[in-house]
Amino acid sequence: MKWLKRVGDAFLTVAAVAGVLGLVLFLGIQTGNLQSLVVVSGSMIPTYEVGDGIVSRRVPARALEVGDVVSVFTRDGVLVTHRIVEVEDGPGDARTLTLRGDNNPVDDPDPYVVEDALVPMVRIPGARDAVEVLRRPAVGIPIVVAACALVGFALMPSSKKRAAEDGAAAAPDAVDAQGPTTPDR
Repeated sequence: MKWLKRVGDAFLTVAAVAGVLGLVLFLGIQTGNLQSLVVVSGSMIPTYEVGDGIVSRRVPARALEVGDVVSVFTRDGVLVTHRIVEVEDGPGDARTLTLRGDNNPVDDPDPYVVEDALVPMVRIPGARDAVEVLRRPAVGIPIVVAACALVGFALMPSSKKRAAEDGAAAAPDAVDAQGPTTPDR
């Protein structure tokens, strides 16, 4: 049982770290400062493969430079992740960006006028495939049950702690070694 407790403790630690990171990601997305994306085309190979997950942060356009990879919306509302090949000043804080996918022979046909853009921070290889597998009930449910069991084992008191608690419960309150006193007659 000791090894099971250790596995449970390790799982609990990993789950806690994942929970904190998940909370940070959730709050970042809710505030608009972070965005999670999945690569759906091969235009950025070898930098990003189809199915990779990307966590990006919002950056003002004035901070963008040639060579940065950014995600911006096309006029049709499609999110494109490509590399900046040219930056020009635009109206106010906006910049006009010319982009090209690393795997594309030519620049994108239209420039992008943006006040901010999403810049990738973290790449998660194969994230799309992992999410799709975990969404299947035949996979997801057993994982949740196993995780709950491991957390339960991790929270169980150790046998030494149980023995100490049992010993304390079995011992009566301390009584005077001489026993109860009776008045002398």
